[in-house]
Amino acid sequence: MATSFDQPVGAGHAAGLSDGKSGGAGLRPGGGSDMMPVRRSVVARRIGATVACLAVVSILGVVLPVSSALDLEYVVSLALFAVATNLLLGFGGMVSFGQGVFYGVGAYVVALGWMHHVLSFVEAMLLAPFAGAAVAFFLGLLALRTRRLYFALITLAFSQLGYTIVQDQSSFTGGSNGVFGAMLPSWLLDPRTAFFFVLVVSVVAIAVLWKVTDSPFGLVLRAIRDNRERVDAMGVNVFAHQLAAFVISGFFCAVAGSLFVVYSQSAYPALLEWTSSGTPVFMAVIGGMYLFPGPIVGAFAYQLANTYLIEHTQDWQIILGVVLLAVVLLRPDGLTGSIEGLRSLVRRSGERVRGRHRHGSNGTGPAGPAGGEP
Repeated sequence: MATSFDQPVGAGHAAGLSDGKSGGAGLRPGGGSDMMPVRRSVVARRIGATVACLAVVSILGVVLPVSSALDLEYVVSLALFAVATNLLLGFGGMVSFGQGVFYGVGAYVVALGWMHHVLSFVEAMLLAPFAGAAVAFFLGLLALRTRRLYFALITLAFSQLGYTIVQDQSSFTGGSNGVFGAMLPSWLLDPRTAFFFVLVVSVVAIAVLWKVTDSPFGLVLRAIRDNRERVDAMGVNVFAHQLAAFVISGFFCAVAGSLFVVYSQSAYPALLEWTSSGTPVFMAVIGGMYLFPGPIVGAFAYQLANTYLIEHTQDWQIILGVVLLAVVLLRPDGLTGSIEGLRSLVRRSGERVRGRHRHGSNGTGPAGPAGGEP
């Protein structure tokens, strides 16, 4: 979990904000780094793990019954929703309860395009993210004038405002009933095809979001999260960076909303309500908001637990609340942070064991060579 300002300060160096001096230990004058082989190894492991996970999800989408494959399709789109929200929450330090507005905008653009016969499915899918980004831009101009608790409250107010507008405009949006119908093109009517369509779009969108967080912009965003005043004193336009993050998040939340239509062939006012905005926040917290895969892990864990609890108890909301409270108090870095901590512990233990073996095989101890030679 990166919470110190030391690491994000490197963001300023990467973004051209430093004084031009060398900013990292182990850097060679020629631009190389002693850490490059280690970094390549880490990247290779992460790519391998990502490919393995995608392979497992793809296989499950083929072998599972259609009803279970549809549930998996929904979780995949929720994972994208959670990752897009976490760009603000985990990387930007902005707790937003208004992302449901952009999620609902994405869904309604596709549904209303079909309902009013003004857009084809493909045209609506392409337009939805830009509609979400446009709404995010104008809301961000207002919301980002506030901070912390007030920012959370004003985004919650925007969420409820969007919900009320969609519900009241019944002649255009269908009101509280929403929009339901066969709005998918013929090539998406097969559930397996729809599953892989949602999977491919989600993977591409998540890959773009990872690139955003791994860029100089993402590093500056983390620096703002950790010490806004210091970054502002360095001459960084904090408001512009936060607004850009808000717009990018709105763009990809709208993509997730349009994928919800592929799953349910519907759009309704509850998608814009604040409870819809709270769901990806819960997922990010449970999975780990400070690591990029955290919201993805949290989406799967949350939805599986949610499905299981709904089937077995009527008090599922209380249980989920207790679990969330326990995670926040005991493991604030979430499931992925716990896994990373366990891996680091095992790796350090292995290094100590290998160090002892090396000393034993060389006939040396901590004091020097055997035989008492100096």
